[in-house]
Amino acid sequence: MQNRLRRFTAVLVAASGLPCFSSAALAQVTPKDVVWNDEFTGAALDTSKWVYQLGNGDGVNLAGWGNNELEYYTNRPQNVRLEGGNLVLTARRENFKGDKATGGSDQTFEWTSGRIRTAGKFSRTYGKIELRAKMPSGKGIWPALWMLPEDVPDNTYGTWAANGEIDIFEGKGAQPSKLWQTLHYGGQWPNNQYSSRELEFPNAGTLDGWHVYTLEWKGGEIKWLVDGVVTSIQTAWWSSKAAPPKSEADLAAWPAPFDKPFYVLLNLAVGGNFGGNPDASTPDSNTMLIDYVRWSSLPDEKRDPGVRPTMSYPWTPSTTPARAAQASGNLVYNESFDWDASNAYVKANPQASVLSSVTRSSFWTVYQTNAGEAFTLGNDAARGNSLKVDISKPGAVNYAVQVRQDGLNVEQNKRYQLDFDAWASVPRTVMVKLGGGDKRGYAAYSGEKIISLGTTAGEHHTFTFDMTANTDTATRLEFNLGAAGAGQVWIDNAVLRQVEDATKVAARSPLPDGNLIYNGGFAQEDPKVPGIAALANTSYWKTYFEGGHTLTPTLENGELKLTVDKLNPANNWFVQLNQPGIPLEAGKSYTLSLRAHSSSPRTVAVVIGEEGGSYARYLDKTAALDMAPQTFTYTFTAPVTNQVSILQVLGAVGKAGDSYALFFDDFKLVQNAP
Repeated sequence: MQNRLRRFTAVLVAASGLPCFSSAALAQVTPKDVVWNDEFTGAALDTSKWVYQLGNGDGVNLAGWGNNELEYYTNRPQNVRLEGGNLVLTARRENFKGDKATGGSDQTFEWTSGRIRTAGKFSRTYGKIELRAKMPSGKGIWPALWMLPEDVPDNTYGTWAANGEIDIFEGKGAQPSKLWQTLHYGGQWPNNQYSSRELEFPNAGTLDGWHVYTLEWKGGEIKWLVDGVVTSIQTAWWSSKAAPPKSEADLAAWPAPFDKPFYVLLNLAVGGNFGGNPDASTPDSNTMLIDYVRWSSLPDEKRDPGVRPTMSYPWTPSTTPARAAQASGNLVYNESFDWDASNAYVKANPQASVLSSVTRSSFWTVYQTNAGEAFTLGNDAARGNSLKVDISKPGAVNYAVQVRQDGLNVEQNKRYQLDFDAWASVPRTVMVKLGGGDKRGYAAYSGEKIISLGTTAGEHHTFTFDMTANTDTATRLEFNLGAAGAGQVWIDNAVLRQVEDATKVAARSPLPDGNLIYNGGFAQEDPKVPGIAALANTSYWKTYFEGGHTLTPTLENGELKLTVDKLNPANNWFVQLNQPGIPLEAGKSYTLSLRAHSSSPRTVAVVIGEEGGSYARYLDKTAALDMAPQTFTYTFTAPVTNQVSILQVLGAVGKAGDSYALFFDDFKLVQNAP
């Protein structure tokens, strides 16, 4: 449940081919084996067993609970109560002002709900955890039963997800026949990984029926069951707090992190990265019922987990045979969607993927979330046989409509250039990236490039990136077209070429005063260096926005002014001010300063880190802006050498529909003396 990337990253939850097992596999326990339980038969929540979590995550520096959720959790009976022998969690559509004094936020929220946990009251290593529950359905409703590690002195595996997370059950209200069961592990964010299974309820069940959800956790094995039917088994995972982990020498001992005490969480979230946001069809009140929670011991729970199983890691060399580039050097096959059955590459690759109903689409594939999006594909003969994607329902996330080519061989320490033509029936954006698949944690080697499309046929786009990750012979080129409105999009002439050795690319030199940020005062116009579109004196800077609101950059009294109208606050990165290409050296100390203010109080994020790849953040702080200009200063040590780091200010903050302005000036980043 926690921290599903953007940041972060477009995450694709793949359905496993694992079959359902016989219910005979259910471990048998007796009442004497129960070590902790709550039957919810009292008049009020038993606070000797449970702790309320309040707010929207601001109190733990995790606004939106790391998932861009919309709800504000309270301890009011309207959101959390006992009734009829059940725990009742209710998500309500209402205007609710948060309370900063209790660890929340003083913003006004459109949804409230309930979230409770046993942290500090009860946690345990291993056993059988069983819950009987009835969930609500409705677009944007996200019920979850899950577990996190207890923060105890001997739990030394680091932060999420190196310390683990077990999702017993998650549901998407818009897909009531399905459920998700997931294990989070790996490195500390953003080097985390996960193993997940998306499946249909056994026996044609649905979310809104009563079901028994069970987790059996033993040394080296975690097993999920629904109504006594085994649905998932995981026996391979890893943990490392190295940043980032680079070899097996960085791994914690097996079976870390799932050999320490965990506690239980129950919550009913609204909106966010997992299932998208609610809409007018979503009920104003949504109720989740829990009949009981029981934690039992298992006879063999502390069994010897054995030796570490064989598995893949981010540093594991790719086993996919490298596909050769075309004679032109292009790594993309059928780049113009015009190869027919007579093409030599098509003849040599009879098993190559194709797009259904698109006659000249060898080597291309499509992905969709099957959560309400709708689109058709075809070759447009009137426009040079380009691929036409006609989107009638765009879905809730950008990867809801994804056109992709797999199998590109992208080598470490090489620089690449992607060129392509893309345009649309109405102006819109598309997210384009070169990245890894599930074995690479869907890493974005190129970064997630947000490309603005106009309506002129044949409109050309290009960008370059350095491949800093291990060579990946199964790299994916993705055009993510979801969540950006209905209409037609055309794609053509996709060319990816290696252009030079990235290790030989010279780092950008500091300015005479030592400043590593170029044009920090927004007073420079270099005709050779692009800046913010149609805005003079902004060379080296870029802006970005998405989410339906508008962003208008202007210069006013020597400051850069970013005017946001009708805010969509689902992600703070929906409004960005960026400067890429900043060189940093591992182990060196740096100080960043900037001058800023806003038309109304806003707390923006200030980030320096990796552009793409794992999106590692070397500096991750906030700036509380108000109407008076002030200077903000931050000091940090670069954990790695990165000659093309990126500075970002993330400014989509507030409540839905807000309009405001952010002002910036005098950016300076200097390396500190030893």
